[in-house]
Amino acid sequence: MSAADAVVFPVEVTVRGWEVDRDGPLFPVQHQYVETLWLPVIGPSAMWLLRRMGGWVLACPDGLTVVLPELSESLGLGWSSGANSSLQRSMRRLMMFGLARWTDGFEVLTMVPALSERRLARMSPGLVRAHDRMLRVAEGQAA
Repeated sequence: MSAADAVVFPVEVTVRGWEVDRDGPLFPVQHQYVETLWLPVIGPSAMWLLRRMGGWVLACPDGLTVVLPELSESLGLGWSSGANSSLQRSMRRLMMFGLARWTDGFEVLTMVPALSERRLARMSPGLVRAHDRMLRVAEGQAA
């Protein structure tokens, strides 16, 4: 059991951006890389949650208050936001994979790193090729 598994979020949560210095290419949460490569790792609910919260944070850099049952319903996860709800599990999943953290609010990355070699080793050849193509483009833009 990880530390993230023990977190139960309140009904109202302050959401802010979380900037982390990382080596290597980073992709905006709205980039196709997140949908194509991170989705198989974190799952669809967590991926949509990351994109939704990341978009809000970019629009409201000082942070915003989110009512979790309303967020849950807007993502198609039902009205519940209890400890074992799909929304709470998705939030904890983002934390488990280093895409968010819980401090005095829920902080999410707006720029997501490329997958590690260990995660890529578990991907299909087609997804590895997609990763390689998007990485080449990202590295070419950074040059």
